[in-house]
Amino acid sequence: MTKSDYPTDPNAETIGLPSDDSGKGSVPEPGKFVTTGMPTEIGRYKILGIIASGGMGVVYEAMQEAPRRRVALKIIKAGAASEMALRRFEFEAQILAKLSHPNIAQIFEAGTWENENGENPFFAMEYIPGAMGIVDYAQKKDLSIRDRLILFSKICHAVHHGHQKGVIHRDLKPDNILIDNQGEPKIIDFGVARATDADLAISTMQTTMGQLIGTLQYMSPEQCDADPDRIDTRSDVYALGVILFQLLSGKLPYDLRKQAIHEAVRVIKEQRPDSLGTISTTLKGDIDTIALKAMEKDKDRRYQSAAELATDISHFLNNEPIIARPLSIGYQVRLFTKKYKRTCAAVLLLGISIVLGIVGTSWGMYQANIQKAEATRQRDIAEARYDEIIDFASEYTGGFYAGIVKLNAGLEVRKLVLDSTLRHLDELEKSAGSTEQIRSLRGNTHRYFGAYYGGISAANTGETANAKQHYDKALVIFTALVEDGFSQHNFPVALIHYRLGEFFRNASQYTDSLASLAKADKVLAIFITEYPEDAGGARLTSSIAMSRVDTLIRFDPEGAQNAIGDLVEVRGNRAKQSPNNFKLQRDYSSALQRAGAISKGVGNFDESVEYYSKSRDILAELVIKDSSNDRAPRDLAWVEYFLGEATVGAGQTDAGLLSVENGLVLLRDRCVAFPTAADARKDVLMLAGLYLNLCKQVNSLRRAEQVIRDLLVAIQPVVEQNPDNYALAEMFAALETYLQEVEKNLALAD
Repeated sequence: MTKSDYPTDPNAETIGLPSDDSGKGSVPEPGKFVTTGMPTEIGRYKILGIIASGGMGVVYEAMQEAPRRRVALKIIKAGAASEMALRRFEFEAQILAKLSHPNIAQIFEAGTWENENGENPFFAMEYIPGAMGIVDYAQKKDLSIRDRLILFSKICHAVHHGHQKGVIHRDLKPDNILIDNQGEPKIIDFGVARATDADLAISTMQTTMGQLIGTLQYMSPEQCDADPDRIDTRSDVYALGVILFQLLSGKLPYDLRKQAIHEAVRVIKEQRPDSLGTISTTLKGDIDTIALKAMEKDKDRRYQSAAELATDISHFLNNEPIIARPLSIGYQVRLFTKKYKRTCAAVLLLGISIVLGIVGTSWGMYQANIQKAEATRQRDIAEARYDEIIDFASEYTGGFYAGIVKLNAGLEVRKLVLDSTLRHLDELEKSAGSTEQIRSLRGNTHRYFGAYYGGISAANTGETANAKQHYDKALVIFTALVEDGFSQHNFPVALIHYRLGEFFRNASQYTDSLASLAKADKVLAIFITEYPEDAGGARLTSSIAMSRVDTLIRFDPEGAQNAIGDLVEVRGNRAKQSPNNFKLQRDYSSALQRAGAISKGVGNFDESVEYYSKSRDILAELVIKDSSNDRAPRDLAWVEYFLGEATVGAGQTDAGLLSVENGLVLLRDRCVAFPTAADARKDVLMLAGLYLNLCKQVNSLRRAEQVIRDLLVAIQPVVEQNPDNYALAEMFAALETYLQEVEKNLALAD
């Protein structure tokens, strides 16, 4: 395991609210989940089985006698009916009672059920026989594109009905859109909806600032800001756009798997979603444009209602012109310029300078032929303009292009910039000749093209043959420059060999990858000898070493173990030379953790403990020195877990469990300090689960029982102080479940 295994995974259930008590499971056939201990009757409903069960609620399949019909009966679990839960439950009942649409699950009755624990509220809602999530249904039935769109159009009209009643769903996703055995869609779970009309606003539960509600893959950019006042009906339109994308392609527009919440949020807010046309040629054109318009970052540019989205779907189905229009290159550039104003201003000046330079140079040559006396002056002007163009190109092109790469928006924009750069360089070369600066800029442009077609660190077209071709062109250009005496270009030669090493590793060509990395090392050594003061050489050395380890891990674990020593040495020396450079300290700690993981993987636990201990000491010092970094304790907590796991493997059980417990305390304190931070809550729950598993392995459940009790005692006051923080309550309930599991196992052992 590595640390990267543990950030919050946004590819999950509803964030901010319990997700499995929602009734979304109104899916199974009768009796599928019948369990012991459930009631036989609730009010005038005979219980047939359990449809879904979560930390706060249970949804039963039940039979109503008069009128006789099967219903989905939703109740709050005994003992979980806090004021917060009851308010949410009452709110959901009010919302559903306002809605009457054939494609929205209907509510029949709301009331309370008397049991030994007191009164438990419930409501009976429409049972959906043979129900299946919309995406699964479409795939199972192998629906045509047209049939999928007709089905989706019904959903849009149902959502619009809710909006007209003043209700925003806020958690639209395939699991909340069920298709019954007649092929009709039913939208369920309005439990996290926000009422927009006055009468429901009184009972609306206000969301704590910073808390994210909804399922992240389907959340709009404004929902990611966790500001309730920014959310309106167009947030549901965005979710519908994501569902449309998934319904047609079988994929999601973003790959957020194993990404930390903050990184996933950044992707949703900044990166342009994938195009349907890149997944299937049958999805190019208007339908792709419709999906992209529904998922616009700026809600003012989206469809302004679900009905408007449905109308455009209808236009498409009837071969009529759609309202939406494809995004122009100009608009994509405007997106970029809005985010990177200073860089774009510089590039605009660069473009003007290039044009003026070409014109100026040509004009100077013309004048020289007409008036010989002016030749020297015009040549000086042309040379000065040439120098100015090269200076701008060198200073800004790299930063501008790097900024575009940060926008996943920009595959088209990236190619436009690269094509334009080569075109300008061609024109400049005609008048100025093939100078060292022009050749260098051309080499860098081909290197960028290599990443555009097949890089591994950003979006690319996946055209590996083109990627290799451009990398090779760049390599030829810079190698020729070195041979012509421009030795400083050994650095880009080494850099391209390094990129080729990554390229080959990504293609599972491990021998070629290692060969390229060896060439990178050899060339870089020459560069460092000649330019020892250039910090870039040291950084690239470290990157090459890490890339070699990553390649060897794929097919040669022992080789990886040997290579990690080089990486640790390089980063260790840099960290020692700059003790107050926190980034270098973290880089060193990261290398030590990688070394610890490799050693543990080959069964060398003592060596693993040594590496992890050094990493732990570095991070512990950073917690003190870099106190403004609230994530520093998180890093330390996870290395405490890795260290503890390795220590237990080395046979020192007590010391190992103590290390994990120290990490759990750090995460607990971080959660207490930042109860609205999703990763803080998730970390506590994840590490607690890993700790329990470790305790099971070494027969220390009694110790685990006390640790989990202490954890609950510390977090309970925070839960009580934040009654509207449903995610925190859900985490607390999950910890209670851990404790119950431990107690049950201990009872069985006794």
